[in-house]
Amino acid sequence: MLEQVLLELALLFALCVGVAVTFHRLRLPPIVGFLVAGVIVGPHAVGLVQHEEMVRELAEVGIVVLLFAVGLEVPLGQLARLRRTILVGGGIQVVGTVLVSALVCWGIGMTWEQAVFLGFLLSLSSTAASTKVLVDHGELSAPHGRIVLGIAIAQDLAVVPMILLIPLLAIGTDSGSSSIGHSLQNFGLLAVVIVVARLLSGPLVALVCRTRSRELFVLFLATWCLGLAVVTAHLGLSLALGAFLAGMLLADSDHHSQAAAEIEPFRDAFASLFFVSIGMLFDWRVIAEAPTTVTVCVAAVVVGKTVAVMVAARQLGQPGWVRLRAGLTLAQVGEFSFVLIQLGRRSGLMPALAERIFVVVAVLSIAATPLLYVLGRRLVQRARGDSAPARGGGDDQLRDHAIVIGYGPTGRTVTAGLQALGIPVVVSEMNAATVKAEKQKGVPIRLGDATRVAVLKSLGIERARLLVLAVNDGGATSRIAQLARQFGPQVHVLARAVYTSEAESLRRAGAHEVVPQELEASVEILVRVLRRFLVTDDEIGRQVHEVRREAGGGERASPVGNVEAARIAEFVPGIGFQVFRVEPGAVCAGQTLAAVGIRRHTGCSVVALRRDGKNLPVITPETLLQAGDTVVVIGPQARLADAAALFVPPVHAAAAREEGA
Repeated sequence: MLEQVLLELALLFALCVGVAVTFHRLRLPPIVGFLVAGVIVGPHAVGLVQHEEMVRELAEVGIVVLLFAVGLEVPLGQLARLRRTILVGGGIQVVGTVLVSALVCWGIGMTWEQAVFLGFLLSLSSTAASTKVLVDHGELSAPHGRIVLGIAIAQDLAVVPMILLIPLLAIGTDSGSSSIGHSLQNFGLLAVVIVVARLLSGPLVALVCRTRSRELFVLFLATWCLGLAVVTAHLGLSLALGAFLAGMLLADSDHHSQAAAEIEPFRDAFASLFFVSIGMLFDWRVIAEAPTTVTVCVAAVVVGKTVAVMVAARQLGQPGWVRLRAGLTLAQVGEFSFVLIQLGRRSGLMPALAERIFVVVAVLSIAATPLLYVLGRRLVQRARGDSAPARGGGDDQLRDHAIVIGYGPTGRTVTAGLQALGIPVVVSEMNAATVKAEKQKGVPIRLGDATRVAVLKSLGIERARLLVLAVNDGGATSRIAQLARQFGPQVHVLARAVYTSEAESLRRAGAHEVVPQELEASVEILVRVLRRFLVTDDEIGRQVHEVRREAGGGERASPVGNVEAARIAEFVPGIGFQVFRVEPGAVCAGQTLAAVGIRRHTGCSVVALRRDGKNLPVITPETLLQAGDTVVVIGPQARLADAAALFVPPVHAAAAREEGA
């Protein structure tokens, strides 16, 4: 039995891969490919899957994981900002769709109970399909994305009273008061659960992350997600709602990026099974038997729901392009409609023929979601006359920035230098304590494992100019470089290696420049040794170049710079330098260097002069000194005080000489 189930799953996933690759080459969305795969293996076609119930149960797990991932992108603060969208926009869309659909169905001959039930089914949209296209395009935080998310949440919440009303539509209102009382009690318990989970989430996540164990973190995420999903299901709500709340409670923490990265593979695998399971319900014979009816119903669903969402968005004060894109994104039948239809079948509210037509219409509308999404984007582009999609993820998105992976000594130094120059930078670090401490200091740092694609995308790898890999793990550095080459081909990758032998493998992985610590430490020691013996800079440069050439990195390394003035005293004992300001009334003010005779009287020389924020290109004996000039003087350390007396008024100079005496 188990072998047969695993074989069917393996064949199912293999078919999904093949169909998805084919649809990718045809530039069609993979969701449509998964639906097609479900149609192929379903009972109305090849009939490859014998354990349909098992596939549907795994598909429900897929919805749970997908909604958990969506919840991770919606902090509680953002949900509070969406309350008007949920209450007003969602209320108008759900109630309006139910009323209009019920009137139309009652007008064509259905009983009012059946008409209201069908209105319930048509009022719901697919949270899985709509949020997936938004997440895939990075537009969940865009204006139309927020409208879609708010209305989708309202629809999911509306499922609860619908489940309570379905038995009442079939048997009357005898148990209505007890059902409503039970529902209010469950909502109260849910509020208590959310408050307790809110209080526990922070300490639990901090406790798990202190272990720095990825396996333990993944186990915690699974426990947290499935635990809250089971609680909401026990309270008469949906599993998906609990998973959404679980993700939302973690969205405010510093660990949400890492959680999203860890959950991503499970989300994609199980979500594909959900769309396959929906495709398995499709019966192509219904289209052959009633093509006109199916066509009219699909058109009515798409147009009607688009209009309903646009009306709701208009009441929220949204512009036309937001209303259009949100309406087309939600213009399908939802997955929870398939849950309600099972209840309606048992209650006698859904005739067999109507159910067959509804399932086909629902599958076709979900399959059309990616196409309608693209249609909405192109219509908006054409209306605006631009070629770029309207993105509202926002104005705070970094562009042409630097990404620093690892916040050890190297990452800390690079980040501080970039910030000092006003260059945009974002840091990724695995140590939760470091992230918390540095965030309080204003460092743009995030917790995450950069070997995960989702974390790199959250850092803006597609828009970055430079990627600095400052981690000690060579394997992780190589993996990140490979991902950067795949998902951010425009980014320049600068990697640090511990040993020289690692440099070549990192270049093959995708790093453009590699700085081996072992080599650079030996080069720095060589430079200091040669300078101690007063070897000229050009000879030092030749020696360093030879060392780097033998190590295989000569053409990529930076040249050796000249010795700094501040370090001359290390090599010439007794020599020093000092910076002075020419004060008004000073001995030298208004005179040339030759007239002042600084070198003649003190043995010191003026080697640089800055005036009005600019350095003079050439210093000659005829250079005129003016009040306010800044000069750099070099000479014997013991005579610098005598030189200082020339740059201040005589009274101050005498006082300085007395103090020095």
